[in-house]
Amino acid sequence: MCNSARSPSISSTSSEEDMPKTSIVNGIKHLVINGKSKSQLEADGEHVDTKEQEEPCDPGMKIGLKHLYSGKEDKKGRFQWQETIPEDIGDPVENEETAKWALLVRNVKVYNDPRRVLSIHSIVIQSPLLKKLLAGVLKNYPGVTVGLNRLEFIGKCEPLIHRWSELQEAIGKLDNATEDQRTTKSHAELLLDVLTKEFKSMIDTSRDMGSKRVMTYEHLWTLFQPGAIVFARQDGQETALTLIESRYGQDAKSVPCLWLTCKYVDWDGAKFGSVKINLSISVYSGTRSISSLRVFPLEYHPDGEAVRTRLIERGAKCEALAGANYRAYQGVAWRQGAFGAKDQYNVRGRIVIDTYGWNRFNPTQSVFVTPLNQKDQPLRLPPRRIIDPISGDFEDSQNEYDAGGEDDYDYDGGMPMDGAFAEEEDAAKHVPLTTEQKLTCSPLLRGYSLKNKLWLNFFVNCVRDIEWQTDAFDRLVLPKNQKELILGFTESQRKFRDSFDDIIEGKGKGMIILLCGPPGVGKTLTSESVAEEMKVPLYMMSAGDLGFDPRNVETKLQAILEMCSRWNAVLLLDEADVFLEQRSLHELERNKLVSIFLRVLEYYEGTMFLTTNRVQTFDPAFQSRIHISLDYPGLTIDSRKTVWKNFLDSSSQEYSISKAQLMELARMDLNGRQIKNILKIARLLASRKEEKLGHEHILTTMDVTQHLHNETQFSERTKGTLYG
Repeated sequence: MCNSARSPSISSTSSEEDMPKTSIVNGIKHLVINGKSKSQLEADGEHVDTKEQEEPCDPGMKIGLKHLYSGKEDKKGRFQWQETIPEDIGDPVENEETAKWALLVRNVKVYNDPRRVLSIHSIVIQSPLLKKLLAGVLKNYPGVTVGLNRLEFIGKCEPLIHRWSELQEAIGKLDNATEDQRTTKSHAELLLDVLTKEFKSMIDTSRDMGSKRVMTYEHLWTLFQPGAIVFARQDGQETALTLIESRYGQDAKSVPCLWLTCKYVDWDGAKFGSVKINLSISVYSGTRSISSLRVFPLEYHPDGEAVRTRLIERGAKCEALAGANYRAYQGVAWRQGAFGAKDQYNVRGRIVIDTYGWNRFNPTQSVFVTPLNQKDQPLRLPPRRIIDPISGDFEDSQNEYDAGGEDDYDYDGGMPMDGAFAEEEDAAKHVPLTTEQKLTCSPLLRGYSLKNKLWLNFFVNCVRDIEWQTDAFDRLVLPKNQKELILGFTESQRKFRDSFDDIIEGKGKGMIILLCGPPGVGKTLTSESVAEEMKVPLYMMSAGDLGFDPRNVETKLQAILEMCSRWNAVLLLDEADVFLEQRSLHELERNKLVSIFLRVLEYYEGTMFLTTNRVQTFDPAFQSRIHISLDYPGLTIDSRKTVWKNFLDSSSQEYSISKAQLMELARMDLNGRQIKNILKIARLLASRKEEKLGHEHILTTMDVTQHLHNETQFSERTKGTLYG
């Protein structure tokens, strides 16, 4: 299309009418000079491009182009453009003549080394035969593509120095059987001779220190070959990582350091993949033991083979725990706190390992990985200044490491490429990890502590199998038919919950069981025993977990219900009357809480136990939402006898109580919790005297604490008022 608006133009006279106009032809921007005909342009020796040109808007506009050249710079570094070629420009150094040589070696002046005046700036490999040899030597070396027409190594020629032994070995295997082999060998020996003259002193020094397991900061880079397995301790855990690249630079405090970009294997809830991490070694003087560095090649570990075996076994355990798993834990766990600090927790109890849930409920700390079958993408971080460890000179880098510290992670700011979480259904279909992937697997597992009620980072070595209380449900003191009813309903609901549904999808799939009765008769123990019998998590929710602010209660309640549904957990809402009390016209805030519960419970898909000793205060709307309601009467003499016997047998401490004494204890009007507390104190008293637990210890305890029990006794009339 032609634009009628006139564009600014450029010419030697700089008048407006003679300035060039721009037009876009097939995506290329051309400068078109006005004021000369085609014949005039050709007479002046200027090129005229007549292919696929548009007709100019102005009939006086002619087709052609004119070259302008940069002249002198002003004080601010701005070019002064001119029409003539600068006189100080010579012919290109690299031309058809230099292209005939097998190698091109560029040299620069050296000012700070009295031993030499020139050093190698770069080496260009032009021999196709030599490239073919180097293809095997530099196989899988990151950042090197040997098949390029122009293969160039700059500076210290790190790839060739790291593969020095492989290069010598490859040259040694060449023979003189054919002309190509003889030519390849001569070209390779030329390269080796150039490298030897330039770097032999450095290579010999590095190898000498490496054999003695020490290294200077100046030669530290020679230790770290990309692709090697390096060892580091993070959060006190032994870790192995795959090195991607290393480079000298500065940390956040402008202290010179060697940056190491590494990767390790992690689980994002649906698949295993790699995650990048930046580690650094700060500058130091003299030599230092390699194994004392923050990061060093695994081969230099004093107990390398044993460490390798341990890490592979740990990686296999991490792989086995992929997905949602219910386990026991004993050790330290942590989560990210304010200002980047790690808040540590001493966890001893049951946990649920669930990385997918971690991503769902902690989106700001989500785990995202690059699939293992996908090539790593280069880091794209802000440019930083790089320091040469020998000369101290700086150079700018456009692809440098972030100086945030060893715990900084890459990967698009923690967001998936398409903004969506991975599908959890793929969790069971992942390709088994290789031995090296198990070796570099992260020691961290993400999950939820049921006791601390927190999402935390756990260490795989502290995870244990659960020691189930197999007789917990059998020892529950309830009528047999009542126990069978509770267990039968909960197991069936868990197995067939998808077959029950409301008119509205996802509504009415849950099972809500109300347990009501006086304190200490086994209401809470019932839900605990059911969870233990079914071998599923038990989430105990109380008023403190939700708060009383209606704006936050619904969010927290929905999160808890979703977690319990995901894990097939048993949810226990103890002392439920706090939230389910009957609504009134005068308590608007409480009405909001009750309404929230009524609405959210409709969509719960798991098993919930509600316990209360004030059932008469429940809102009537809950009656239609409760599937089973069980009344727990006070304990009978036979029930109390069974409770006494169960608690006595559950301890490893020996006791000496006759059947008559046991019946005497059963006649006392005590509930289960009181019996447990009395026995606990009596055992401590017997242990203090180094005696077997006897009847006299129990009587002594009851004499001391009798006033507590007298105050908790209820008359039959009071019971009838509460539970009639």
